[in-house]
Amino acid sequence: MTGVVKARPKLGLSIEHGTPSVPDDGRYHVVVDGVVFHSTRVLTSAEVVFDELAERRSAEARERRAREQAHYTMQAVRSDSFARRAAHNRKTGGRGGRGGV
Repeated sequence: MTGVVKARPKLGLSIEHGTPSVPDDGRYHVVVDGVVFHSTRVLTSAEVVFDELAERRSAEARERRAREQAHYTMQAVRSDSFARRAAHNRKTGGRGGRGGV
């Protein structure tokens, strides 16, 4: 039993060889979220598939974080705008009101 050759647990990816979760057929298995995605006898081929999947999943995670950050930035801008308008509307101007006629 060789075990896990390479793994990225946060991405749910691993290359396994002879572990209980993959067939014991002498092949290298690229496992994605617990499911065998690719199987080959050549470790280099498995590593290429693994690296491509890892890059794709990392890019998706970066894109998701960027969208979340943009959302929170927009919320902050709206909140600041509301606070400025509310402060402006609370001004009473002292004796006689805010001026004008």
